[in-house]
Amino acid sequence: MTRLLRVALATLSLAAAVGACATPAPHPLEGTWTGTVTAPQGEAEIGFRFQHDTAGKLVLTMHMPVMHLYDQVVGPYVEEHEGGYRIPFLDTAWRLEGDTLTGTFALGRLPMRLTRGGAFSQRPPAFAPPPAAPAVRWSYPLGAPSWASPVVQDGIVYVGASDGRFHAVRAQDGTGLWTWSGPHRIDGQAAVDDAAVYFVDGAVALVCLDRASGAVRWREPLHDAQIAGGPPKPNPTFNRRTATPLVRDGVVYAGSTDGGLYAFDARTGARRWRFAAGAPIHSGIAADGDQLVFGTMDGTLITLHRDGHEVARAKAGGAIVTTPLLVAGRAIVGARDYQLYAFDRGTGTVAWRYSYWFSWIESSPQLRDGVVYVGGSDFRRVTAFAPADGRARWSTDVRGLAWGTPALSEERVFIGTVAQRPALLAHEAGLVALDRRTGAVLWRQPAEPPSADAPMWGYAGSLAVDGDLVIAAGLDGKLIALPALD
Repeated sequence: MTRLLRVALATLSLAAAVGACATPAPHPLEGTWTGTVTAPQGEAEIGFRFQHDTAGKLVLTMHMPVMHLYDQVVGPYVEEHEGGYRIPFLDTAWRLEGDTLTGTFALGRLPMRLTRGGAFSQRPPAFAPPPAAPAVRWSYPLGAPSWASPVVQDGIVYVGASDGRFHAVRAQDGTGLWTWSGPHRIDGQAAVDDAAVYFVDGAVALVCLDRASGAVRWREPLHDAQIAGGPPKPNPTFNRRTATPLVRDGVVYAGSTDGGLYAFDARTGARRWRFAAGAPIHSGIAADGDQLVFGTMDGTLITLHRDGHEVARAKAGGAIVTTPLLVAGRAIVGARDYQLYAFDRGTGTVAWRYSYWFSWIESSPQLRDGVVYVGGSDFRRVTAFAPADGRARWSTDVRGLAWGTPALSEERVFIGTVAQRPALLAHEAGLVALDRRTGAVLWRQPAEPPSADAPMWGYAGSLAVDGDLVIAAGLDGKLIALPALD
């Protein structure tokens, strides 16, 4: 993600320069190459074009329709490496043998084969505008951008914002019930029980507020500087992913940037135990009976007993910032090596994988009626999977960075999207409703940038469905509700 942003910045100045130079010595890669890259779910078209820019550097133009990339100038990122070539920012490497390039693509090391010549496929026709969204039912001013996901319980919406304030709002009409002001930004989703609401703030502390009044019950630090070797570092996740607490049977569990998973007494805040996971935790926690499952920034999926002792581990190829879904003896989780995994919980082996090509998977999977729904980052899609084998039932382009967990109703899937600029891949921000059975787009509510120089806008967190409403917290500082039913 961050590498794609840096590439986008460089690309802006390259497009005009390509082809406007005196001809340097020919390069073995120069020209057009077309072929396929193979993922667990099947093949996709890929194309490279290499030509020299005004400085004589070899510049890559890339074509990959499955990633919404059409004849796009990328930049001078090709390096010679171990007798072959590589594109470091894509983690892609190959060897040249005659008129054939063979190698691996992205962190998933997907097999790739291209031959010299051929033509890139045509860009598809422009999307027909989807139907307009229903009118906004109500809007509540948060006062600052919100990266957090609203959570609804007993008809009350709970959500934090980047100015350190946490809000309780009545879901049916948007009336503010109370606001708590804290000293640190609040980017994560809260956990709620009958008496209190719990969240992790920007100082990596677990905060407990009274549900009725918003008064602080307790606040406990999660980051141990002695263990971590220093104070918390600025959030490294690009989209401000923050550990989501889990509350069960009077105990609150929360991950930390110091590499620990903590358990606290929900009523008093007294610490019960800390488990050393070995890497920072920015994910949520799944629970099944006496077991807890969570991911770490080094790609480890850990299962604990609720008393804090380790049960099992599995390993993904990239950081895990999503909350695992536990279904039928498997843990389904996305990672930043661009793959969605289904791990066997007993053995830790991979039951199936689905590649998002070169897109992080920031969206936590959601299950309903035997179908798993997951969003995508640069992949721009919401996909419905069969949990048994990872087969995609449908996959819909929602035209933006879909970082949140899909919100589900009886017949609908709702997702928020983010746009950023500059960007290598085009994104549109807004709210999207899909038919849960077919994936068809039912409506779209666009989100406009708040200013001409805004780097990012839209809905970074998950949405919440409460009865006949879908509720979203935006980077524009507004909490809004729209009808969830036609």
